[in-house]
Amino acid sequence: MPEEGSESRSFRIIPLICALLAIALGLLTLIGWISGVPLLASVRASYIPMAPSTAFCFTLIGVGLIAHLLKAALRWIPRVVASVVLAVVCAKLVEIFGDLNFGIDPWFVRNPGLFGAVPTGRMAPMTAINFLFIGTGLLALTGRQPAKFAGPLGALAAVIGAVVLVGYWYGTPLLYGGHTIPVALSTACGFFLSGIGIVMAAGATGWPLRAFLGDSTRALLLRAFVPLITAAALINGWINARLPARIHVNPAVTSALCAVVFAALIALIISQISRVVGGRIDRAEAARNLAQAELLALNAHLETKVQERTRELRLKNQQMKEELQMARELQIALLPQKFPTVPADVPVQESALRFLSLYFPTGDVSGDFFNVFPIGEKAAGIFICDVMGHGVRSALITSMIRGLVEEHVQAAADPGELLTRINRALAVILKQADTTMFATCFYVVADVERAQLRFANAGHPSALHIQHGNGAAHKLQGNGRPGPAIGIFPTASYVTSTSPMKKGDRVMLFTDGLFEVEDASGTLFTEEQLHTTVTRYAGLPAQEFFDRVISDVRQFSERKSFDDDVCVVGMEVQHTG
Repeated sequence: MPEEGSESRSFRIIPLICALLAIALGLLTLIGWISGVPLLASVRASYIPMAPSTAFCFTLIGVGLIAHLLKAALRWIPRVVASVVLAVVCAKLVEIFGDLNFGIDPWFVRNPGLFGAVPTGRMAPMTAINFLFIGTGLLALTGRQPAKFAGPLGALAAVIGAVVLVGYWYGTPLLYGGHTIPVALSTACGFFLSGIGIVMAAGATGWPLRAFLGDSTRALLLRAFVPLITAAALINGWINARLPARIHVNPAVTSALCAVVFAALIALIISQISRVVGGRIDRAEAARNLAQAELLALNAHLETKVQERTRELRLKNQQMKEELQMARELQIALLPQKFPTVPADVPVQESALRFLSLYFPTGDVSGDFFNVFPIGEKAAGIFICDVMGHGVRSALITSMIRGLVEEHVQAAADPGELLTRINRALAVILKQADTTMFATCFYVVADVERAQLRFANAGHPSALHIQHGNGAAHKLQGNGRPGPAIGIFPTASYVTSTSPMKKGDRVMLFTDGLFEVEDASGTLFTEEQLHTTVTRYAGLPAQEFFDRVISDVRQFSERKSFDDDVCVVGMEVQHTG
């Protein structure tokens, strides 16, 4: 494909040459008519000369085309020239079909008599019609879409001129005149030049050039075959029409010669097809093979990279698993392993309060935790907490809350005051970290000396108080509603409520993972069902009691593990006072 710069120059130089030749042809013909030199008006004395009006129109067309190509400021000239040409040919058509004579041609002839052997005649009808195409095409060049109309009109005029030239070459009058006024040989040359000039001036985006130019297979085939087939057809026609008359050969020889020409043409066409199409296919195949090889190499490189990244990810994943496992072990290690005795200096068997716990984290680290700690000599506190979410974030918040409980242990005797302080401190920390987290908590103090349970609730499921004797399970709710979860409202305060306790009573604290489980149909194990289960097994020993409750919940869900973290802390009162 030609480079863009050379192609652009061709679209200016070729139409300029065509325009100059059209002007030269028109001027020479006019000079021949005016001066009376036959050779300038007609190639041969036996050929009809170009009419003076035709020569005048060709001169104008050439001038208009040059003005269009040279300077944009001169674009008005092609419009004026095209308008004059269209006016002249319209007048000539009126003369032809209206049997009138406006005397246009005699204006250019000094002697209106014979010019050699041919008198001054009218413009041929085909010439006038073709000038309509040429003039309209020149006018279209100055419009907004020159390629849309100028190219096809110029091509049509060039084809008509070429057909007339073929008629002269074959000696076939039907092609250049027939029963009407014939088109002069020089006129056909002028139409061919003018048409080619307009087609080239319309540019590569106009038809028919856009079909021939470019690197597409269609364009390559057209460029390869159209000139070849056209030349072969002309040669074959000349052999049939002119050769027998010139050299007086046998018609069989002419037929044989035509067969040879056609065989050579077919061989040449096949050769061109194999060169153009086959070459393109070979280049495409080579490019495809190269691209495939590059793709395979890239795939191999990517596969290597993926394997390397996979190994790195596996190592990092293994490292994270090990770190999370260590975090889980540390988190479990921080939970109470031994429970306090009340009073502190007595053996476990003589303690007024006995404790046990069950802990089931769903992941490596959990957001649930509890703590049991002594308060003076005659009381103990049980703190249970459930941080929103799972994973490392929740585990970090549990560590913060555990530290805050230890920091404010001086307020441990008053559950409401302890939760209020922890909430205020946690809210400040979360605000400074620009994060939103919260936790639900339940804190109960078992006071043996007063035989009293003091408790406060921060949005947590209420602990269950299983009273000795009747075995009924009651929620530790007190007189007020539970306060909000901690970490959300810094100014929230929590109320301490009380409830009596006696020997044999049990208190069960738990997180919501214990009852928020589903069976196979999606039905939830509600908190009310948990109360019923607790009441059913209230008469069993403490350890068996808690084991049976957990077993019933698991049987309901038909799973071996819980969907959420589960933490259960139990306390049994051995004696009061």
